[in-house]
Amino acid sequence: MHDYFMEVVKLQRIDFFLRIVADSECSEEEKALAIQWASELCSDLVVKLEMHEKRPAGQDTLN
Repeated sequence: MHDYFMEVVKLQRIDFFLRIVADSECSEEEKALAIQWASELCSDLVVKLEMHEKRPAGQDTLN
C-alpha cells in the first residue's frame, strides 16, 4: 500500500507542476518541453497504477 501511495503522490506533484507551468509566463517552447517531460515521467507511473488497480486484494506492492 505504501508504494501505491507514493506513486499517487508522484502523479499529484507532476499535476501541480503542470498547472504552475500553464499559469506562468513561460514561452510556448518552454511549456512544450515541460509537457513532454511530464509525459515521460507519467507514462511509467500510470502503467504501474493501472496494474495495481487490477490486482486482487492483498497484493499491495508495485514492482
